[in-house]
Amino acid sequence: MILAGDIGGTNTTLAILSRSGATFSIEERERYRSPALSGIEEALSDFVGRTTRKVTTCCLSGAGPVREGVCTLTNLPWTIDQSRVESLLGVRTFVINDFSAICYALPLIDTHPSISAIQLSAPDGALAVSTGSVRAVIGAGTGLGTGFLTMDRDRFVAHPSEGGHSDFGPYDDEMEGLAHYLRNRFEAPPGAEQFVSGQGIENAFRYVVSSRGLENDPTISQLLAMEDPMRPGAVARAADEHGDLADVMRLFVRMYARYASSTALFFLPTAGLYLAGGIAAKNARWLSDDHLFMRTFLSSYSRRMVPVLAAIPVYLVKDYDVSLYGAANAAESLGET
Repeated sequence: MILAGDIGGTNTTLAILSRSGATFSIEERERYRSPALSGIEEALSDFVGRTTRKVTTCCLSGAGPVREGVCTLTNLPWTIDQSRVESLLGVRTFVINDFSAICYALPLIDTHPSISAIQLSAPDGALAVSTGSVRAVIGAGTGLGTGFLTMDRDRFVAHPSEGGHSDFGPYDDEMEGLAHYLRNRFEAPPGAEQFVSGQGIENAFRYVVSSRGLENDPTISQLLAMEDPMRPGAVARAADEHGDLADVMRLFVRMYARYASSTALFFLPTAGLYLAGGIAAKNARWLSDDHLFMRTFLSSYSRRMVPVLAAIPVYLVKDYDVSLYGAANAAESLGET
């Protein structure tokens, strides 16, 4: 039995998984609101204290950089310390970046019955063919995660990245307006996650409201009255019936696609570029409508780069539990090294 954890700024999910052949099955699962916890130890003690299953290995994935077995979460004042967790649980433990966990799930997608992904087609309907072994994943959630996966002597190796905090290059007037709006809020240039994440939807929403003078619109007023963490999801749901909010979502999709295009050019993931995270899974329609995401993804000043981008398959991961399966697979893979 493997205890797997997905720890983010909004939610902490713990699960016990079993393995049969190449398939992992979730036997038990519990989700906690991260801000309501004192730390990961509180969640682990509660979860393990209520199960009768004997855990043999643990792998916790956290939304932040990992150094020497310690993860410092980016959007939560926590650290996840491998040695402390091992002392608490009494089993071998691995602490990895949350997008390393998703990377370890990518080899399971084609064969695992519980993990599904759909490929986004080019505007002409073409679907790129997966080749090679390099895969990359990006995902907008509370923050913006990035990672990539390579093959080393018949073994998959996941590589963490903090690319979500890299610079973001606006490329049209609306993005420039948002960038100017954000530059007035930060002492340094805002990172990519301020454009492509739940925070990005929030920032795009506030920019559109401010620039268009929409504060007295009844729907906008209701959204402004919400608590900040609840607003991005509410904006996306209300966008179907509200033209200005639809513009917010289309702006967000274009920014997501530009970051994805830059990531693709850095890593050349010809085996697949995967869009993970709750925002993509819950808003697939906005990504696929009118091929907006792929039209923006394929846009380049260099004609020679367009076929390079067109050769990279882009997949939308629909399963929210992909991090848990990936953490379980990481525990198995890292335990063999």
